[in-house]
Amino acid sequence: MALVPTLLAIGIGIGLGLYWCGSTSNALEWIPPLWQVLVGGLALTVIVDIVAWSGPFMTFLSVLATGALLAFAVINIRIGGMVLVAAGLGLNLFVTVINWGMPVSTSALTSAGIVTTQQAKHLVLTGGRTADGSLLGFLGDVIPLPWGQVISIGDVLVLVGLALVVASVLRRYEVGRPSGPGRGSSGDYRSALDALGRGPAPRKGPGLHPSRLPGSGGTRRRR
Repeated sequence: MALVPTLLAIGIGIGLGLYWCGSTSNALEWIPPLWQVLVGGLALTVIVDIVAWSGPFMTFLSVLATGALLAFAVINIRIGGMVLVAAGLGLNLFVTVINWGMPVSTSALTSAGIVTTQQAKHLVLTGGRTADGSLLGFLGDVIPLPWGQVISIGDVLVLVGLALVVASVLRRYEVGRPSGPGRGSSGDYRSALDALGRGPAPRKGPGLHPSRLPGSGGTRRRR
């Protein structure tokens, strides 16, 4: 994932969350399920991006990193915007696995100013990436950015979803649950579900049934 767009998405998410009456304290208190998997996936992603190696092993690390991030997104799918993150990661993982490498458009690299036309002819990609001629290559890195990066359609979905996730965390918002303080931490649905499953509370006292009201026909019949 490109660093500049990621930071931009996080900044937009913070702005939206605060505009929608969120609080940074909610983000500081947020401990999502499988946070260790998130940290591991991000660490592997950084390693794949900064290590200038190529070959099947780097592709394996890339697949492992994306799979870990996707698992985290699926487990936390009820957080607002997380469904877009999961969809984007799923597309990236799919196209990487079927080609055993993320397809990268050399024309997009040229448009972004990363390489020249002559360099593109002898290009060797690193970090688990593969050049033109891949299956379903349009799902790969085909979108050039003005600051010298290329991203995929899946990356676009992830970035939009990330902005919404950050805003949702600040608001403590989860799909199907109202936002705001006092709603519990993200992913804590058990108490709400248990309350629904217990059924009506036991009746105490005579209640309000007409047969038990003073002067009712049912009372007269018992006399």
